[in-house]
Amino acid sequence: MTLAELLAYLGPAAVLGVLSGAGVAAVLRAMGRAVDCRHALTLGLSASFLFLTQYPLPDPATLDCSGGGVRPILQPLATVDHILRLWHYSRFTSDPLALWLGSQILQAAAMNFALCAAIGAAYASHDAGKRSALRAFTLAVVLSLGAELTQLSGLFGFYPCAWRTFETDDLIFNIGGMMSGFALVRRLQRSADDRMS
Repeated sequence: MTLAELLAYLGPAAVLGVLSGAGVAAVLRAMGRAVDCRHALTLGLSASFLFLTQYPLPDPATLDCSGGGVRPILQPLATVDHILRLWHYSRFTSDPLALWLGSQILQAAAMNFALCAAIGAAYASHDAGKRSALRAFTLAVVLSLGAELTQLSGLFGFYPCAWRTFETDDLIFNIGGMMSGFALVRRLQRSADDRMS
């Protein structure tokens, strides 16, 4: 995926995410809830993640459901098999870096992990309660499973079949990314507290 393709893919989801996050924050403020920039960032990143997992929506008139739609990939850590195949083939190519960087499977895994890490980091910045790790894990599971089930069900039946792939690895990378971002911010916060005391 070229930089232009990446921006064309991420741009609409980022804009929709920011607008949705701002809208939810405004509604929460109108209801009397305290919402600051850190809350709005978590909301915006979460909404962007959800839009990215569905975007682009297909044209129902051209969606081919004759084979039942896109089949789910239920094998856990199938991405590891892909990495092992890339490792094998990279020994026989003149440009192994292009092979690795051109892998759409690795690009998707890295993007999922990075965006979810950002969500986890944003969440950690505003939830410092005793059970914040449990709440972060719950958010990670709900967001990731919600996105994957939406893909599996064809937007909960709005489309006659799935057009995106439900992947067990996506659940693993999404939840792992969110908890990694959360843990990193928590560690940095503890280090800052220790230096100040």
